[in-house]
This record gives sequence, structure tokens and C-alpha cells, in this order.
Amino acid sequence: MPISLTLLAAVGILYIVFGALVGINRSKTKTNIGLGDDKGLLLANRAHGNMTEWAPMPLMLIAAMEYLGASTMMLTSLAVGYFIARLLHSIGILKDGEKPHPFRVIGAVGNLIVIVWGSVYVGLNAGAF
Repeated sequence: MPISLTLLAAVGILYIVFGALVGINRSKTKTNIGLGDDKGLLLANRAHGNMTEWAPMPLMLIAAMEYLGASTMMLTSLAVGYFIARLLHSIGILKDGEKPHPFRVIGAVGNLIVIVWGSVYVGLNAGAF
């Protein structure tokens, strides 16, 4: 399962990077617990938290697709697309503004596409549908 394991490692590195941003902001603002009043800490916390909430399902679906024999081209396309979407979404969260940053929207849509695609593929190929 080299594709899904490589993706898992890459997303793990992103997870560490965004977690470190939370730690850096906590240190900078001397905020031990909670978010305090610092917008940067809030945004870093949400970028990391959103990854924690939304990363597991696409990773499991891509691994299941690989286990079920999906083509290398399909898996690689989904894995690369998912990684880019995950990165864009997190960067978009960090970019504070009046409206959601386009990266955030693109990333969220990319994440949902992988979940829908993976769910349908796994459902059809595992005999669930």
C-alpha cells in the first residue's frame, strides 16, 4: 500500500507543521490554555483542528481503495489532489479576512470530492451497494 502510506506520511508532516504553529503562537502570546484574545492563535488552532477533524476519513478511504485494487493512476490522482486540497484549506484558514479565502473553499471542495469518490468506490467494490 505504498500510495496510501506515502500520503499518510505527508499528511502527518502537515499535521506536525500546523500543530507547531499553534505551539509557536501559544508561546508568543503566553497563552497556556484556551485561545486568549489573539487572532493568530485562533486561526492556527483552527487550521490544525480542522485537519484533525477532516483528515482521517479521506486517508482511510484512499487506503481502502488501494486495498481493493484501485488503479495506480486513480490513487495517485486522489492522493496528490487530496494533499494539495488539505494544504490549501489549511493555508486558507490562516489567511484571515472578511470572506473565506479562496484556498479554503478550494481545499474544502477538494476534501469533499475525495470523500465522495472514495465512499462510492469502496461501497461499490466492497459489495456494500
